[in-house]
Amino acid sequence: MFRFFAKFATFAVAFLLISTPAAFAEKNPPKGSTTTGPQEIARLFNGKTSFWNSGGSAYWGPGGVFESTGRKGEDYGKGKWYITTSGKLCQEATYYWMESNTVKNDDWKGCWEFQTAPDGVVWERFLPDKTEWYRHNAGKQKNGNANAKAFKANGAKLGF
Repeated sequence: MFRFFAKFATFAVAFLLISTPAAFAEKNPPKGSTTTGPQEIARLFNGKTSFWNSGGSAYWGPGGVFESTGRKGEDYGKGKWYITTSGKLCQEATYYWMESNTVKNDDWKGCWEFQTAPDGVVWERFLPDKTEWYRHNAGKQKNGNANAKAFKANGAKLGF
């Protein structure tokens, strides 16, 4: 169980650090920022694949379909994502990995909150850990399920 949570704490931090230099991390969002609306968050994620520095990725599919994989194909996550009316992007998924020749799994839920600065820049942070705020980096995202082959391969390794 500890291995799972250590791995997915890394997942969450990787999501936030989507190639954003540390110089852009802030303890607070910029002064005058407001909660990013659900429509804007949907525009940033719906139908896109996010790629992380760790090598993992996540697909935020239409209708709330969520898939994720780790950097080496050692895990696979499948579940749903949704946006709250209070400007949070959440995902609930079951993650699967191989341990001692046995497929293990655990459920995981995480949310991120978003703020839009007066200059239009969107900032985000991971809520359970209340990490620092980072600029959203659309450059680390691609339209569509850009990692579908890896999701399928990793899922197949684990019996899906």
